[in-house]
Amino acid sequence: MKADLHVHSTVSDGSFTRHEIITLAKEKGLTHIAFSDHDCTVDFDKVSTLDKDIKIIPAIEISAYDFERCKKVHVLGYGYTNAVPLEQLCRPTLEKRNENCLKQIEILAEMRYDISAEKVQKYSNTCIYKQHILKYLYDTKQSDELFGKIYLEIFKNGGRCDFDIKYVDCRDAVKAIKEAGGLAVLAHAGQQENYSTVPKLCNCGLDGIELFHPSNGAKAMGIIKELAAEHKLFFTGGSDFHGLYERDGKDLGDFTSPENPVISGAM
Repeated sequence: MKADLHVHSTVSDGSFTRHEIITLAKEKGLTHIAFSDHDCTVDFDKVSTLDKDIKIIPAIEISAYDFERCKKVHVLGYGYTNAVPLEQLCRPTLEKRNENCLKQIEILAEMRYDISAEKVQKYSNTCIYKQHILKYLYDTKQSDELFGKIYLEIFKNGGRCDFDIKYVDCRDAVKAIKEAGGLAVLAHAGQQENYSTVPKLCNCGLDGIELFHPSNGAKAMGIIKELAAEHKLFFTGGSDFHGLYERDGKDLGDFTSPENPVISGAM
């Protein structure tokens, strides 16, 4: 088994279609991939039959928050059999994210950029992401690079478009995945430094934790291994592939999951 269990496509904020990713996965020698698109389960039934040589695992990445500790918490869900609880939980997030991006587009128009919701819409699927806005500005030569001056000065560091939405509670994310018949895994804890959230997520049914990820350095991996041993969590891994839409992103298959009998057997 060579599995990349953290992959994003054009269904959310990735730049490659699922067909393109499957082709790339075969070139990379992967045997399993999981389209863990943000807050949606769109068209999984169709995608699961796209290629007989690669096993495609039902997956989702839920954008959540620990309101007690003021930490972002992303929860991966694998192998779900009923998408309804996930869709019910995540639909408001998609709507709020789209509204948030429409506000950012309005602000950019006020700043005299040639932009409108209609022009950016063609880049999106389930909703508009800031990556779609940045790609439109780049394609129309209003920006020299995707994550350059506009990104750093307007979307980050207190710029006019540096505002976000309220996400779902991280405990509700785990509960929805379990209700959907899936396995709940804490994503890239080294990136969001939300280790202290693990015990309460375990009380809700957390099954695993992502060990191999571009943002998990040696120190983070040490902490993750200790948490996994203490709470009896299995490990997963993935590249968090977004194609062009990730600053300093890794390529598909650069980070893969350990051959864990718990998760591979459940899938």
